[in-house]
Amino acid sequence: MIFPSSEKSIFYWFIGFLSLPLVAECNKIRLVGPSRCSGRVEVFHQDSWGTVCDDNWGLSNAEVVCREVSCGTVVEAKTVAFFGQGKDQIWLDDVHCTGHELSLMKCRHRPFGENNCGHGEDAGVICSENLRLLNGSDSCRGRVELYRNGHWKRVCSTQWGEKEASIICQELHCGLPDLSQTGKLLFGAAAREGGVKTSCAGNETSFSKCGHEELREVCVDATVVCSNNKPIRVVNGTTRCSGRVEIYHAGQWGTICDDHWGMHEANVACRQLNCGNAVAVKYKAFYGMGTDQVWMDDIDCTGRENALAECPHRGFGDSDCDHNEDAGLVCSESVRLINGTDRCSGRLEVFHNGQWSKICNTNWGMDQAKIVCREIECGAPQQLHETLNFGDSGAQRGYTASCSGSVDSISQCRIQENRGSCDGVFLSCADVQPLRLVNGTDRCSGRVEMLHDGQWGTVCDDMWDIHEAEVVCRAMDCGSAQTVKTSAFFGQGHGNIWLDDMNCLGNESSLLHCQHPSFGENNCGHGEDAGVICSANIRLNNGTDLCSGRVEIYHNEMWSAAVNVNWGMTEATVICREMSCGDAVSVSESGSHNGLLGGVKVSCSGRESIITQCSLQQYTRTGSGHLGQASVVCSGDVKLLDGPNRCAGRVEVYNKGQWGSVCGESWDLNDASVVCQQLKCGNEHSISTSSNYGPGSGRVWVDQIECSGRETAISQCPQRPFVDRTCNITSLAGVVCSDSLNVRLAEGSDSCSGRVEVLSGEVWATVCDADWTLEKAEVVCEIIECGNAISAPGGAHFNPGTGLVIDSSNTCFTNRATLQHCAKNGFKTSTCAHERDAGVVCAATIRLVGGSNSCSGRVEVLHKGQWGTVCDDDWSLSNAKVVCQQLGCGQELSAPTSAHFGRGEGPIWLDNVECTGEEVALSQCKHPNYGINNCGHSEDASVICFGALSKPQLTLSTGPEVNWGDRVEFTCTVMTEQLGGTFVLSNSQGSLKMERFSEGEAAVFVFPKVNFTQKGSYFCEFKKKVQSQVFSFPQSNVVDLSVKMKLEKPSITLTSPHAMLIYSPDKLTVKKGDSFFITCSVHSTYPGGYFYLTKSNTSRSEPKAAFGHSIFYMANFEFPSIQYEHQGLYSCIYALNISSQSFCSDASKTIQVTVVDGSSSSTVSGIIAGVVVLVIVLVIGYMLWRRRRWGAGTMVTFSNRLDGAIQQNMDERKNRPLDDSRVHGAQTRHEFSRVLEDKSEDVNLDNTVEGVHEDLAGRVCYELEPLVTP
Repeated sequence: MIFPSSEKSIFYWFIGFLSLPLVAECNKIRLVGPSRCSGRVEVFHQDSWGTVCDDNWGLSNAEVVCREVSCGTVVEAKTVAFFGQGKDQIWLDDVHCTGHELSLMKCRHRPFGENNCGHGEDAGVICSENLRLLNGSDSCRGRVELYRNGHWKRVCSTQWGEKEASIICQELHCGLPDLSQTGKLLFGAAAREGGVKTSCAGNETSFSKCGHEELREVCVDATVVCSNNKPIRVVNGTTRCSGRVEIYHAGQWGTICDDHWGMHEANVACRQLNCGNAVAVKYKAFYGMGTDQVWMDDIDCTGRENALAECPHRGFGDSDCDHNEDAGLVCSESVRLINGTDRCSGRLEVFHNGQWSKICNTNWGMDQAKIVCREIECGAPQQLHETLNFGDSGAQRGYTASCSGSVDSISQCRIQENRGSCDGVFLSCADVQPLRLVNGTDRCSGRVEMLHDGQWGTVCDDMWDIHEAEVVCRAMDCGSAQTVKTSAFFGQGHGNIWLDDMNCLGNESSLLHCQHPSFGENNCGHGEDAGVICSANIRLNNGTDLCSGRVEIYHNEMWSAAVNVNWGMTEATVICREMSCGDAVSVSESGSHNGLLGGVKVSCSGRESIITQCSLQQYTRTGSGHLGQASVVCSGDVKLLDGPNRCAGRVEVYNKGQWGSVCGESWDLNDASVVCQQLKCGNEHSISTSSNYGPGSGRVWVDQIECSGRETAISQCPQRPFVDRTCNITSLAGVVCSDSLNVRLAEGSDSCSGRVEVLSGEVWATVCDADWTLEKAEVVCEIIECGNAISAPGGAHFNPGTGLVIDSSNTCFTNRATLQHCAKNGFKTSTCAHERDAGVVCAATIRLVGGSNSCSGRVEVLHKGQWGTVCDDDWSLSNAKVVCQQLGCGQELSAPTSAHFGRGEGPIWLDNVECTGEEVALSQCKHPNYGINNCGHSEDASVICFGALSKPQLTLSTGPEVNWGDRVEFTCTVMTEQLGGTFVLSNSQGSLKMERFSEGEAAVFVFPKVNFTQKGSYFCEFKKKVQSQVFSFPQSNVVDLSVKMKLEKPSITLTSPHAMLIYSPDKLTVKKGDSFFITCSVHSTYPGGYFYLTKSNTSRSEPKAAFGHSIFYMANFEFPSIQYEHQGLYSCIYALNISSQSFCSDASKTIQVTVVDGSSSSTVSGIIAGVVVLVIVLVIGYMLWRRRRWGAGTMVTFSNRLDGAIQQNMDERKNRPLDDSRVHGAQTRHEFSRVLEDKSEDVNLDNTVEGVHEDLAGRVCYELEPLVTP
């Protein structure tokens, strides 16, 4: 084509203008990584770079990125921040590309900045840097181009062979080259002349390392077809195109999990299997369970991919399924429709002689069309080929089909090759929806019924929610789903219940494409029939929510745009009222339909209840004037009133044309979640049910609202009356959404940990970690109701934030009130960079309920002011260990499941908790997040702890100081509910260890006769054996035992052999030459001792062995002829040798002995004689009396009244060792010691000892008539 110069310049300008959008688009994406063609994907939006979330990220998305950044063939799509975590915004999420888009921005995705991800989910790609294959049906085949000197150049087939093809397939991870097809298939030709001639040795690791030579002459493009090492197969099916789907990876076959398995995935698999159209998908190991690996899970295909491996999925081998969830499919085996607008239209091909070929329209008629439509389960033929065109196959030859009789498949007809060229058959089947709504108020409401095996049946309401309703409304050509109905709201159906446990994503075109058990498999009755209410007359498109958008009206049995002619608030009021969307906020004209040719003109008074009561007229644009489509923004059907801001307050719902409060008796966090999301107020934080925000002024809606949490509007939640009672209308539902708080946590592992962000005026800001303390973090945890702060990390521990940074001043973080004050009036700006952003980790309070004590029971967690349970999925002893430690309940004993201590109430806060056992709090363990679970209270987790291992108490039956030979008892007592264990008594020297088993709380250790070897410090321990594990309690307190020898003070008496008198005067005067005895006696429990007689505290006699029995011992010291040198002050001392130690008592009372000359006055003699006679008479009488009472041999003792009775005060007497230097007769002492040791074994220390009193008669005898006058 030749242009004049002026036209040529215009042409070039026009071409350049068209290329501007593409250039601009290319500048909006980059890869941050080790090379120009591999790295983290980042896009440019609103003057800043941000990342892309890896949700639904797959090879189709990566293919678009590689092409957009001018790189080669896609090699891998990377997830979970493979190239490191990005910063700032996450701009894109849920990106769905077909692989053919020119830019990632052109792919379907959420609005910019809207995501549910953290930077740990940043997406990445690996593209071939120097190599790409073009025009192939997948990334492993096509025409070869090489990136060289800054440009892509074609590779010529000159000297092209197996070595070159092998290196390319290896570099692209595509297996081995298929030499049978390489060079035979055509993939187009490059537009430029010249190319690159390549020569490889075969050992290169990259195609770029081969030898390359520039060619200027014309050459044929080199092509390659790699085998692609991810083939699939079907197993255990009834045909070659049905069965369990398996994929080959890493040298072995494995299955595919049925999570997210649907018709899109089945279409890709059928195409990859070289089968026809997908007819059905199968779940729950319909074709039997596989073995070995489950290779793929959560596959999300668009349906246009060439292989399952190209669809987004978790990653090979990453699955949470077992073989009970193996996926299967049914493809048509011998017929398919291609290039159609849906699965039931397209160009007809049949599988004949091992290949797909077109059917010629020669002799093609309605009978053959009916067979094909019925075979692919698409109803009846809709139109004939004359009005359709789905393209030609390019093949000159085709086949004709001649059918006769009753056949079920086109393959049963006579298939013959057509001679010469022919036109193909273009077919469109009706795709009759086997679905209807019964007993509703209009065509878009009622009980859902399905047609199967020629019979209508109902759908059970188990798992029935808004996602299933969206599918039904779309299939019935209705507007948006308004409400789901359960419990046979539209009456009970009859016949079969075809479907149960439906699990739709919401974007399916039919309920049959949703995951569900086999037809007829259910556990329901017709009292559980499911229903829906769809918008019958209105639908709003491309709005920000269900209550805004472009208006379409169902008029004259078709959907038409509402034109912006005389469109105003009165019309919008009726629209909002009928859609249950509250009040009309604004109206406008849509800017996206400037070329609207016509539609429906709407005129309302504003009082109509439905749009069909308004005036509706068809309207056609005249001339070249502008005609726009009407749009509306409604307030929505829910709002929060009388709270501190729009995101907290009493719940008000718009229903039946008026606002009303909601009964709070059945209000829960799922309901609150829907409200907060609908109001764009973040997540639900807490709920109230006690009229915290006032009584309201309107009516109270008394039905139970039962949201699943997946709905996008409160109106979509099921509602039902209370069964056995009426609502207490003083209980009103209230909600606090997360955006109503002045603080939030970002990028943590759960909602109670993360980077601290505070609201400063109207702007969210991070906090500098300078002066950031645990006390300040505690204020944050208190506000968000997440328990106690256990750490306050700084240094951007939870990744750097963006925007403003404020100081953590004491004036703002003292308590809740000061923080709220600063949030309203503004914080002090900090000079910190975001690398110093502060964070917090809060630990939820826990308790054990329903057990026998505070250390056993059902685990409950306090979160956002409400107690909730923990699901037993993944519950283990490691989890129980953390619980017991957090509660101070000692060691874990068991981790019961299945509501062992009864079912709890309220929310199930935690699920899939996985502890290592080293965490300080249960909420620190790995778990999805608060409130995320798939459990009921029959799965509540429990814990049994040993209890706090209290310290035993050791007590002594006597004081710490005991006498040798006493009975001593140690009592070890432990306070525990785990009774029955072994008590151990030990001394600190390690020489003694005694064990006692006791079923009670104490054990007694007895020393019948304590000795000196047993003195020292003692402690006790308690050990309890439970389930072959021994638990040792802490060591008790220490008790000291001191053993001593306390000898009683002896008595001293005089004995006159002539008068046979025994008496104990203080002073005694005797005649020189007289004889008498001094008797030393003692009451003692220690036998085998001896006595000393001391004179004037200066000299001692030889020891005399004590004799006696029981507890009374004595010895006599004889003075046969007393002399002057014998006079002096006498006293007795009792001595004893025990355990190689000598002990002696205190000295007895003293007797002063004075020696006088033998001559005396007759008067004195007479008096003495008289006294003697009187004493003798009294003594004889007393002795006779004693003999009759106690028997012969008993001694009578006397005491001086002036002296008083002998006092036996044990505490005032002192022991003192015997001075061996003053003792004579060592042999005697040794003998006494031996006798003591021999006798000590026979002494019964348990006997009660009574003191022996001196005889009153003896005292009287002495007092009446002293022998010698002092």
